[in-house]
Amino acid sequence: MNQSTRSRASSAIVMIRPVLILFMMFAHIIALDSWSVMSGGTALNFDDWMAVFLESALAKSGVPLLSLISGYLAVRSLETYGYPQLLWRKAKRLIWPLFWSNLLFILLFTYPTQAVDAGHRPDLSIYPFDAYGWFQAIFVFYKMPANEPLYFLKDLYTCFILLPLLLLAAKIRYFNLLVLAWMAWKCFVQDGVFLVAVFPFWFLRFDIVFAFYVGILQTVNQRKLLIANHRLAVALVALLPVVWAVASAVYVVYPREDYLLLFQGMDFTVKVMSVVSCVALMSLLSGSDGWLARGLTWLSPYSYTLFLTHLFFFTAVHRWFVTTFGWPDFFAWSGTLYVVLGFLAAVSGAVVLRTVWVRWIRRAPARA
Repeated sequence: MNQSTRSRASSAIVMIRPVLILFMMFAHIIALDSWSVMSGGTALNFDDWMAVFLESALAKSGVPLLSLISGYLAVRSLETYGYPQLLWRKAKRLIWPLFWSNLLFILLFTYPTQAVDAGHRPDLSIYPFDAYGWFQAIFVFYKMPANEPLYFLKDLYTCFILLPLLLLAAKIRYFNLLVLAWMAWKCFVQDGVFLVAVFPFWFLRFDIVFAFYVGILQTVNQRKLLIANHRLAVALVALLPVVWAVASAVYVVYPREDYLLLFQGMDFTVKVMSVVSCVALMSLLSGSDGWLARGLTWLSPYSYTLFLTHLFFFTAVHRWFVTTFGWPDFFAWSGTLYVVLGFLAAVSGAVVLRTVWVRWIRRAPARA
């Protein structure tokens, strides 16, 4: 890969990251409840379809490509830093934020809420104080954490632990395809166990390690991360909303328990198409200097802070909104306002928090 192509790929990765984070955030809109819609099977209607479209189709499209990009970049990082140093760097980047963000979320929201409502997050034993329950809620120990989106950090760090093994498999001709097929099957049936069901090798989402491995294969085989054909890229980007729409209709009409194989097939299709279409979007953005490209480039440095903190702002906005206006009606004006306010608060909060951190807190020791 020449320097020009590598530079375009780096620029595209910078621009696509906030898009993927914004996609992911739709899964954490507190008042939306697409799972109850999917479990029952109802006649197709706009409100249920839109709830499922946002929370269970569009929202699934962020994690796979984020994981693939991490795998794509991991090989070069391993060559640069070596395995022990890479794990230490990733621990600071992934595990330390996992710790403080979950701990802070417990102190601000989970613990005081469970003190007055024992039915809140019944999967976590936070109140009264339970050391093992807190450990589970902070370090994603076989359960979703207090700050739910952060399961991704634990699963991604496990991918870095497995990096030498995955890289070795990727370099063995034909065997690498067998591993790819095995991972695809486990992703399809949604089995989270990587060889043995021992923490941390139990993934909350196996598509994370699957996409991470695909990213490694891209680097090992010196494949470009961009699509050169402009028309093909436009067509693939246009196809993704169609896949989301069809999958959402299936999720609404058919009860999940009775049509599990169909649901697994649609889930897998959405995730694969999201990777392909978002790579196509990256390719279009990489050669652009328009307002969208400039806006995404500006937002990109705040995207990791947005990922870490958006549930804090979603929770705060949810409690204020329900107290002030009552439960939002999706998708009347109150439901739309609820979503817009949540996203505005999360994005604004992330910008402010990172700006304060970079300009004042992190530089304080140097000024002293």
